[in-house]
Formats: sequence, structure tokens, C-alpha cells
Amino acid sequence: MAHLFAFTPIEEPNYVNGLKSSKKTKFPSTGMFQGFNLPSRLEGNIFDLEVTGTIPEDINGTFYRVQTDHRLPPMYEDDIQFSGDGAVSAFRFENGHCDFTHRYVQTDRLKAETKARKALFGKYRNLYTDSEMVKGVIRTVSNTNVLFWRGMLLAMKEDGPPFAMDPATLETIGRYDFDGQVVSPTFTAHPKIDPATGEMVCFGYQAGGDGHDASCDIVVYTIDKNGVKIEETWYKAPFCGMIHDCGISENYLVLPLTPLKVSLERMKKGGNHFAWDPNEDQWYGIVPRRGGKPEDIVWLRSENGFHGHVAGCYENEDGHIVFDLTVADDNVFFFFPPDNAPRESLQKRNKLTSDTCRWIFDPKAKTNSHVKPARLFGISGEFSRIDDRFCTKKYNHFWQLQIDPTKKYDFEKCGSPAGGLFNAIGHFTWDEGTKDMYWAGPTTTFQEPVFVPRNTDVEGDGYLMCLLNHLDVLRNDILIFDALHLAKGPLAVVHLPFKLRLGLHGNFVDQRDIEAWQELRKENGELGPVKPALKPLPWQERLLNGANETNGATH
Repeated sequence: MAHLFAFTPIEEPNYVNGLKSSKKTKFPSTGMFQGFNLPSRLEGNIFDLEVTGTIPEDINGTFYRVQTDHRLPPMYEDDIQFSGDGAVSAFRFENGHCDFTHRYVQTDRLKAETKARKALFGKYRNLYTDSEMVKGVIRTVSNTNVLFWRGMLLAMKEDGPPFAMDPATLETIGRYDFDGQVVSPTFTAHPKIDPATGEMVCFGYQAGGDGHDASCDIVVYTIDKNGVKIEETWYKAPFCGMIHDCGISENYLVLPLTPLKVSLERMKKGGNHFAWDPNEDQWYGIVPRRGGKPEDIVWLRSENGFHGHVAGCYENEDGHIVFDLTVADDNVFFFFPPDNAPRESLQKRNKLTSDTCRWIFDPKAKTNSHVKPARLFGISGEFSRIDDRFCTKKYNHFWQLQIDPTKKYDFEKCGSPAGGLFNAIGHFTWDEGTKDMYWAGPTTTFQEPVFVPRNTDVEGDGYLMCLLNHLDVLRNDILIFDALHLAKGPLAVVHLPFKLRLGLHGNFVDQRDIEAWQELRKENGELGPVKPALKPLPWQERLLNGANETNGATH
């Protein structure tokens, strides 16, 4: 008897000349959408996940993380992971147990595409490739970081405003504009909270127009612990490039400007939003946290390099800024090659070195001064985390995913490592120079860790938590370590029965903080429920007014 599939008709092409041609829900066959990169596309809950070992009972709170997860096949076949819709996971820990919740961030973009049952937005951060149906719709997918702030979760991506979510249910409340106080078109995915003052220091780059016009404008805000905007200053960058992360000390904000350059002309031709410039310096903008003026920004520069994420930032006894972050020796985003150059490969990216660099900046230096790292730690990795209670302060401990070429990786079973060969995790100290490493085996890689403090004031006294990717069987675990003793292995392993797509960033929130804010945010509470934005963004209003004027002229 012939097999059923012998009679299946030949399907129409899914993509023709790189554009979606089939109406079927079928993803591209590129590496960005295969294996561990295949979208998860799920929402749901699991009560009481299976555990090996013992979860410490003093862990009482929620580990939130966000992943990029296309809900629908992209318009362009060569789309990248960073265009995926934001989907937030919540791992609730209580009395040695762990429950799981997972929901999409209901952005304006997700709602529009869900209604149409197809992708309407084109290439990454290029509105000139979008369908006319979504002109004026905010493009952000809120897929980069999720942060607890004043009783809500903020899901963020640097190309648009944040969206607020309920920390308990992960239901989306709506676009959040800090009660009408923050209306720039872009907002960082890495705001910093000063533990001493409770202030949020945040910024937006390419912030001058609609967020997609290659402007050199940077806006810096400070929101106090009561939710009131107390600082807003606008600055100019030497070129329009990526400013992904930042660092704050007691008195300064440091903005690393990476030589991934934006070109309006290139975007209008249907090209990439970013292009790597191997001949451009890496830059560091330094601004005062209080009372800043546009002319106060100091730009320091160093030889070409690609910025990763910030570990710590503080001021030393000389009043200079100690600023630590990873810097790779070439283009990490291989899918954004230089102009007129072909896309490079993940294999080449995995061979890059990304050391942790300690810079010491004089905030009174002359702008355009050249600087060199004061110290290289001598490791290669990314996704640094510290004990966040020491943000703005001198610190010693940091944790980071590592690329360890000395360890075996099973290409035959796993294929190319999704997201990069982060095959080990390490704990490091600046003062002693110690390296404490853990490797989970030849078929696994790690996702970004979070630090969970114990109820002491001792730096590093707590737990480290992260997702482990089983690339051979397409499944995840959550590993929980004693943060100061990684090499001893995990204290507990929480097992997921399926695969989550690669996440970017997340944070742990103590249950006491969640419950205290729940009281304040009750319907009859002192603050009341979180309010979503009520008005369109200024660029949307300008677009609407322009359309009305045009329509009026035609009548």
C-alpha cells in the first residue's frame, strides 16, 4: 500500500526572491528558524515543575526572562532572531517548588499581525519595508529585557517604548509612558536602577524623530522612586549607531556607542538598518546624572571594537569612572555586515574574542580624546551580571557566560550552536583575579544568568540561576548554583518538558517586593492600577495630522 505522503501534492514555494509568497504558516528553512532557533510559539502554565536536587527554600520570588519568538512566519526569508515577538517567562519559586507561566507581550505590532494572520512588518527596524497597512503602528516587539518597576513589569526593546505587564499573570497592560512623562520614540532595554536612591536612569538613542530616521539625538531621563521624571536632557552623538547598554556611577552615566551605523538612504533602498564599520572607533559618551546640559557630553574613543554588556560602573577615589564591559574584536552581529559586503557566518562569529575590559575614564577629559583599557581580564564571554545591590558602587564579583574552546562540543548531535557557543558559565573576581567555571557537557549551552541575593549585605552571597539549553534533544533546564561556588555544580535542576527559544535578558524579583506593590496597585490602593499610555506618541500625532491635512486638501 502506498504511503499517504506519496499522494501529497507539491507545495507552492514558501518564499520567492526572499519574500513570503505562500499563505501557509510555514517558517523559513534558514538557520535562524531551525533546530533550537525554531520559534516556541506557546503560551501557558505548568504547575510544579519536576526538580532534581533541592531548591533552596529561601528562594522566594520570580525569575522573569524574555525571548524573541516569532508568532508568525516573517515577511522576509532572511529575517533575524531580533525581529521575533517578545514572549516573557515567569518562574515562580516558593518553598522549594517552581511554577511556570509564559505569555506573549501584546504589542501593537503583535495585535496587528495576529488580526491579519500574517507578517505585516518587514526587515529589522526598517519601516520602509513594511506593509502600508501598518503605517503609523509602533514597530517594537519588546523582546530584549523585562524589568520590575513600581508594581509592573516593563518589557523593552531599544527601538520603541516599553510595554507594561502584570507581574502575577503576565497579562499586557499596554504601552507605558510613565504617566505621560516619557514620549521619545525609543527607550533603552537596559535602564539602570540606583539602589541607593531608587532612581531609574534611562535613555533613548535615534530619539529625534520617529525612531527610524537615523537621527543622532540621544535623550537621557531620570525617574525618581516615586515615578516622577526629574531629569531630561538631549545630546548629540558623533554618528547614528547602536547604544545598547549603559553604566551608572553615583554621578555619571556612560553610553557605549558601537560602530554599527544607521543609514536612512540604505533603509529607503530596502537595506539593513545597521551596517558594521570596521574603520570606525568605539566611542563612550559621558554625561552627568544631574543638571546635565546638551554641551556637557564628553565623547572618548578607542580603536574599533564591538561592545557587549556592562558588568559594573563606579567612581574611584580620584573621581574617575571605572567602567567594565565586554568588547569583541570584530563584528558580533554577522547579519549586519559592512556596506556592500556579504553576510558573514555564525562560525566566524564564534571564533571572535570578547574579553572583559576595565576602562578608567576621566569625566573632565577633553572630548574626542583617545583611551585604552586599563585592564583586560583575560576571558572570552558575554552577558555579564553582578550583585545588583552594588550598582554604582565598587564591586568585586561578576558572573558571565563563557566561550571555552578547550571543551568538546558535539557538532554531530547538535549542529551549529544557536545563539553562540556559550558552553560554560563563570564566576570571576577583580580583586583576587579568580576564575570559577562550570561546564555542563558537549551538547549544552547557557543563557544569561541572574543573581539572587540571600538575606545578607555580603556581596555575592546568594544564588545564580540560568537556563541551560540541551541542543541535542531540544529542551531546557534551569540550573541553580551557589553563586560563589559554580564549579561544584548546581544545587538544583528544574526541568522543563520542552524547549524555550533563546532568551536575551531577565531579572529576579523578591516576592516581598511583588506583594508590597500589589497592595499599592489595587483598585482602591494608595496608587491604584498601572495606567497605560493614553495619547499617541508625538511622531504618530504628526503623521496623523499630516494625513488629515492631506485628506482635507483633496476634498
